[in-house]
Amino acid sequence: MKYTVDELARAAKTMTTTVRMYQNKGLLHPPVRQGRIGIYDESHLARIRLIAELQRRGHSLAGIAELIDSHERGEPLTDLLGLSALRRPTPVRIPLVELIERLGGVALSPDDMVRAAKAGLVEVDGSEVVISDRRFLEIGSALVELGVPPTAVLDEWESLSEVMAGVSSRFVGLFEAHLLPHLDSASLAEVGSTVDKLAGLARDVTVTALERALRRDAERFVSDANSRA
Repeated sequence: MKYTVDELARAAKTMTTTVRMYQNKGLLHPPVRQGRIGIYDESHLARIRLIAELQRRGHSLAGIAELIDSHERGEPLTDLLGLSALRRPTPVRIPLVELIERLGGVALSPDDMVRAAKAGLVEVDGSEVVISDRRFLEIGSALVELGVPPTAVLDEWESLSEVMAGVSSRFVGLFEAHLLPHLDSASLAEVGSTVDKLAGLARDVTVTALERALRRDAERFVSDANSRA
């Protein structure tokens, strides 16, 4: 499709002055000149839709210019658009003594602290520790309170991380094989929306499968315990 500036504005559901403003700010590459008329194409329309999507997400025009520049330098799409379907981690900083208290008064050994740091769970900063996600602290503390040793909690996290990396890779493969080919000509905003939906579905189906497996194994455990009683 080819557009004059007025036609492009109508297709993008915006105003001609907005198109010209984007062009003046460097957000929109210049049209091809045919005499005195500038001719725009689908790439211009996709860019305007991307700008609108990023503005909807709260980005300023200056921030959008920086994001687009980063993308054109080859930075990953997920860094540009984010994944709103997935909760972002909330880091928490606490004194080391408080971490020990939350772990039932048992201090992690130096080797375990190194393992936790390599796993991206904690970072020691003098007499304090920065935990990369508050949920790690809450879940770990709850497991320790139930009677699971801190070292065993760390073992399970390392094992679970490997399993989840495989699950994530499968969903990425699903996207690349079945969804990405149909989005080749789509705007970045449309691609980001599809990635976001897939991320949410991947999270939901993973939780559903885990709940089903836990229910099955818990029922088997109770049945075996009753048989031995």
